[in-house]
Amino acid sequence: MKDIFMDTAKVMSKGQVTIPKRIRDLLNLENGDYVTFIVDEWRIQIVNSKTFIEDNIQSRKQIINVRYL
Repeated sequence: MKDIFMDTAKVMSKGQVTIPKRIRDLLNLENGDYVTFIVDEWRIQIVNSKTFIEDNIQSRKQIINVRYL
């Protein structure tokens, strides 16, 4: 079973939020990295953009390989 945890951050005047360190570590985020926000009704996921893109490219390659076998 996955560990589930939550953390809290304050929204600043310009809408900025500092992602807590343990979440940055979990997502392998470094200075200058981008994050992607995925909104599904009332739930929001924050993912490492590079990892998200790489995973989607890999998934699409697998779908293409299955279709054309």
